[in-house]
Amino acid sequence: MINRIFSALLSLSALTGVLGDIPDSLMTAGAAEDNKKLIALTFDDGPNTTTTNDILDILAEYDAKASFFLIGDNINAESAVSVRRAYDMGMEINNHSKTHSNMSKMSAEELRAEISFVDDKVKEITGEPTKFFRPPFIDVSQSMYDAIDLPFICGIDCQDYMENVTAQERADYILNGAKDGVIVLLHDAAGNQNTVDALKIVMPQLVEQGYEFVTLTELFERQGETPKHGILYSNVAKYPGGYSLKQAIPSDTADKVAVDTALLKEAGDKYAIEVEYTSPAGYPPVVALQKWSGSPTVWQTVQPFYFNGEKALFLAEDIAPVLEQLGVDYTDLDGISITAYSGEITLSNAKLLTRAESSGTVKGDVNADGVFDVADAVSFQKWLLASKDTSLPDIKAADVCEDGELDIFDLIVLKKMLLTEK
Repeated sequence: MINRIFSALLSLSALTGVLGDIPDSLMTAGAAEDNKKLIALTFDDGPNTTTTNDILDILAEYDAKASFFLIGDNINAESAVSVRRAYDMGMEINNHSKTHSNMSKMSAEELRAEISFVDDKVKEITGEPTKFFRPPFIDVSQSMYDAIDLPFICGIDCQDYMENVTAQERADYILNGAKDGVIVLLHDAAGNQNTVDALKIVMPQLVEQGYEFVTLTELFERQGETPKHGILYSNVAKYPGGYSLKQAIPSDTADKVAVDTALLKEAGDKYAIEVEYTSPAGYPPVVALQKWSGSPTVWQTVQPFYFNGEKALFLAEDIAPVLEQLGVDYTDLDGISITAYSGEITLSNAKLLTRAESSGTVKGDVNADGVFDVADAVSFQKWLLASKDTSLPDIKAADVCEDGELDIFDLIVLKKMLLTEK
């Protein structure tokens, strides 16, 4: 036994020399493997001394983090106190321009002035610049991407900028759009009481559903994504594993891909559609569901589960609920296509992917996502270091030594498996 331990320690030392320590970024990503779903609440049009503080009170009650996008002209000596309070609570302070004007037609000099004004004000309050930018009115152009050196953020629209939308309706938009990695677009403008009341409705429900409230920076880090330039983000998802190619989807045009509805129906609930794209405006493609004959008529779009500026992935589990809500089946539709959400887009290499029925535990797949990769070693290493006070989604998969024990020897074998894959 002593020889086994000594040999194991030597092996671990040798492996560490080859693999190195697992990077902090991956360790951070591994923390998301605790079955928590991540959601990023974001608030536009502050700061002020009323609604901003009401929202901070609610966030404090749930130990929740969020991101605030400030209008520069709203920052003054009084509202700066609210900004500092938010920052001290761990909120992220971001940029929503100086004047909240349509910016797509501004000159490069005007654009940079709008951003730098807010940055300078925020630095005076927090000592740090802003990290993300939300375009006013979600008005985006290539000239804005060229001049503004910040990632662009959108989010799911909860219509909380409309006075006639009730608190319950706003809450329903949030709850219906909630999923792991989603960004929620809300407003803490002075007097926006319905949004305050909507938060009171949704926060306990989201907690009960297993969501953790994070800043945008943490969302990207824990999902294992680096924000890219030239993309307008509404969600930050992990690329799902476990899919394989079923067949290519041909296309006659570069800006639209027609998908066989019967083929999707046959694939059931285990397919994904993958497509490569380029979009000058930064918008990913959408799946468009169309029915123009008979009743009811349908024109409905579905956002991609995953996109990174080059590749987008649509899942059956996101498309099927929309069809159910509309009261139609795949074969009732006159067409399903991948197309632009807004502006120009170029599409290529569309593929239908399928996920096979699980045939049992995948060896080493500690986080139970269908594949074995570095995230599994991260999760298991964190579990060992944390004195086993974190969760392991698949204990059987972690016992790679097959001796009924979970210990350092399993970690060594996991790392050897990673080296072999390289």
